Amino acid sequence: MSFLDRFRRHHSGGQCDHSILGIVNNLNHILNTRMEYGSFLSGYGIRDMNEYSSKDLLSLAIMEEIRMNIERFETRVDLVDIAITDVSDPFRIAFKLSLRVTETQEALVMEFNSVNKNLQISAA
Repeated sequence: MSFLDRFRRHHSGGQCDHSILGIVNNLNHILNTRMEYGSFLSGYGIRDMNEYSSKDLLSLAIMEEIRMNIERFETRVDLVDIAITDVSDPFRIAFKLSLRVTETQEALVMEFNSVNKNLQISAA
């Protein structure tokens, strides 16, 4: 089961139109692809990060990877902000992405949390 699939199954943001669903599906593919193994595109996906022993450093590295991948491979949105949200489990990381749909200028917030296994998409 892929990373964002876990969240999409528990989606609590109500109805999504097809363009938003397409964005979520593309982000699902990008963020679940291991760099240099799942795509012929250079830089596509998230690299291995076994060198990090600190959750804080790992979180910063993941946020930078997410930022770079969205800028390169999901051009239908602009990443406005990405932040770590608090979780009680020291082995889990949760992120909140603030996005703007390029075509409509609609502001979206995607929050995914590996503890609750949910994805919430809402208008900002």
